[in-house]
Amino acid sequence: MKYLLAVDGSDQSLDATRAFEALSPAKSLKVLNVVSVPGIPYPAMGAGVAKDLAMTVEQAMKEEGERAVEQAVSLLPLHPGSVSKQLEMGKPAECILKVAQDEEVDLVVMGARGLGRIQEQIFGSVSHRVMTHAHCSTFLVKQPIRKINNLLIPIESQEDSEAILAFFRKNPFREPCAITVLHVLPMVAPVWPVGAMIPASFRKEMVSYGEKFTQVLCVELERLGHQAKGKAIEGAPSVTIVDEVNKAKPDLLVLRPQSHSAVGRFFLGSVSHAVVHHTDCSLLLVRE
Repeated sequence: MKYLLAVDGSDQSLDATRAFEALSPAKSLKVLNVVSVPGIPYPAMGAGVAKDLAMTVEQAMKEEGERAVEQAVSLLPLHPGSVSKQLEMGKPAECILKVAQDEEVDLVVMGARGLGRIQEQIFGSVSHRVMTHAHCSTFLVKQPIRKINNLLIPIESQEDSEAILAFFRKNPFREPCAITVLHVLPMVAPVWPVGAMIPASFRKEMVSYGEKFTQVLCVELERLGHQAKGKAIEGAPSVTIVDEVNKAKPDLLVLRPQSHSAVGRFFLGSVSHAVVHHTDCSLLLVRE
């Protein structure tokens, strides 16, 4: 696995760093900090003074960025794999996306939001932009996480199963996981109003089919050494997934965004978007 860890020195980005204790050792791991220098909002200030102030602020922020990178490296687990460090100047989301593409990483790891000590940097909007636009999978760490034992994986289609299986074949986790594969049958109003007219016997048959559908992925995950079980539920997809997260409290929620085209990548899809913003569970968005 080739990783990119984006850090800003905040508690949330430190949580993202510590999450590598649950990830497999890296083929390569780049630790990145992006310095975004604010404009000097004092037009009445002399040009020379403004320039000196800007240079002072920039230097201070570079030093803070270097400390953030060094701190993250020091918190990585033993034997993390090949680690390199990088400091960039610019807009955080754009720089993270560019480095991820240039380095052809498999997974971007970052905290949900962060507040730096010198500049206030809302990492929420940065992380949302990265996971929406990234060409690769993204791991958004919302809570401190040291081990990944229990996973919830909602799937909608065969394409979802294939993409998730391809990601798991890269062996991203240090330890085998207990996995629940969930398929939601949208046979209730307002998702599918005609669902109320479907006979109970046929609805039962559809749930049975949904369970068999999840078993295909379960079998393949078990071949990779994980424990897996399938589950099919009727309901509105986003609400049902959020409810299952709240009930099961998995260590990690694994999703594949509904939009997969070049244009569609600018949107997570209504279900993914709702789940991302209505759960506190750490999230891994798979793009394969």
